[in-house]
Amino acid sequence: MLRSLLDLLMPRTCASCGCRLALDEVHVCAACMLSLPIETNHDWHHNLHTAKWADHEGVVAAGAFTRYTHNGIAAHIIHSLKYYRRPALGQWMGQLAARQLQPTGLFDGIDAIVPLPLAPQRHRRRGFNQGELIAQGMAEELHLPVQTGLLRRTGAFESQTHFSYAERLENAKDAFSLANGLNTDALSGHHFLLVDDVITTGATMLSAITALEQIPDVRFTAFGWAWVNRG
Repeated sequence: MLRSLLDLLMPRTCASCGCRLALDEVHVCAACMLSLPIETNHDWHHNLHTAKWADHEGVVAAGAFTRYTHNGIAAHIIHSLKYYRRPALGQWMGQLAARQLQPTGLFDGIDAIVPLPLAPQRHRRRGFNQGELIAQGMAEELHLPVQTGLLRRTGAFESQTHFSYAERLENAKDAFSLANGLNTDALSGHHFLLVDDVITTGATMLSAITALEQIPDVRFTAFGWAWVNRG
């Protein structure tokens, strides 16, 4: 009764279409969930992104929960998270992805989850890092630690929304570095799950991989909650 009363006074809405949620729906309505383009190609070791990063020996796999299309359901959900200040949505997104993808083997052998950090000014303005929220939700399901102290942003880093592929590579080049004073030997041999909200060209993820390659014998699985993947 209390939940029904709260829904009456403060109606919850779908993060994708904006319609009012039913009592048993959480963040996204059933209709949008059914239409969400879940990634069905689970060959995580051989796909568009692992092929792009083939010269980085530490990259073990790359994967995503859903496919990102302009003005699509995944895009609306991510937009709601980032610009409508719905941090609980981010944790739910991570839980959902981890729960559904764990049986596929994508997370096998992972030692820790590393969300890609935002530029400090953007983090202050938004109030949270959407990748970190997703990572926290995944960690709850996978029972893994989240490590936020490995990487730091090295510059302002412009939004990549309207950049070409070449411009994205240049913009994201050297976007990350290892945190000051990091003991890389203590992390030797670790397998990190790198998490971002969206993988588009992979330029941002590649910059994070390049920075972390200073750790001896390190391995990576790259994960975006959604990705633009035409391969």
